Amino acid sequence: MRLGSFEIDGGKRLGIFEGEWVIDLNAAYRTLLIEKGLPDPEARADSELPTDMISFIGKNETALSAAEEALDYVRKKDYGVLDCVHPLSEITFRASHRPPKIVCTGTNYEDYRKLIGIPFSPVPLVFLKSPSAVIGHEETIYLPSGYGIFYHEWEFSCVISKRCKNVSMKKVDDVIFGYTILDDITARSLEATNREFQPWGKNIDTFAPMGPWVVTPDEMPKNIYDLKMVRRLNGKVECESNTSNMRLGFGEIIEFVTSFWTLEAGDVVTTATPPAGPFRAGDTIEGEIEGIGVLRNPVEGIEVDPRYAQQIDLEDIV
Repeated sequence: MRLGSFEIDGGKRLGIFEGEWVIDLNAAYRTLLIEKGLPDPEARADSELPTDMISFIGKNETALSAAEEALDYVRKKDYGVLDCVHPLSEITFRASHRPPKIVCTGTNYEDYRKLIGIPFSPVPLVFLKSPSAVIGHEETIYLPSGYGIFYHEWEFSCVISKRCKNVSMKKVDDVIFGYTILDDITARSLEATNREFQPWGKNIDTFAPMGPWVVTPDEMPKNIYDLKMVRRLNGKVECESNTSNMRLGFGEIIEFVTSFWTLEAGDVVTTATPPAGPFRAGDTIEGEIEGIGVLRNPVEGIEVDPRYAQQIDLEDIV
């Protein structure tokens, strides 16, 4: 399944994305229960098939089963279920959810590490990114004017299925709900000027586009460590890579992280970026990963207080 959130008629809904359609899961399941003549269909639908991703993940076995029923029902109706199926052209994409936390990994792709000349690290390089920075597919990234160069880092990521601690590498599949793309937008000039500015430069509002949806493991290619990856700027391919260039996979990263931190249902864990590149206001950026799809975001500039930029000597580093 390709599960995600969307907005229509002022309401946010959880849906399955198929081709040019999105299925409002709760509405479709409620309609199915009504057609079956089951009692109290609205309450049952809300209980068994929540309208938000975090609640869905929290009861994923029951919810996934109900979602399969709803999907089969809509398919048998040839997608002609009134008020349950919407063309993508009529909806607004939203981030699938706001994760409790985002665990990012740095310098994990050998093609990028060699390009920028960073020494090999014997352990995963992890840091946290703020959930308040999350936006969805096709939502706008806002770059603060006067703060230098910004980079587009598109990262193969997973969504955690349940609260977990001390997860062994061999058991990592048990705690992964699905896969998505997270764009770790970075104020590169801030980061290059002073490493202590990195949290500032990575956690600015809108600096964590995520999506376009979450793909359940059964829908992914068999070998997730051999997926094509493409980065585009204004429709032009700027970088091609492959998840085979990763040094550490989800197993090694999650085993390391959960040795020290507890992960929660809905948390996102990234695997770092292949070679990244700069972009600016007026651009449209895209990150594509085989098996997931394309995460696309327009970019605009926004005026902010210039005093802080004036107080530091920003390095104009590409």
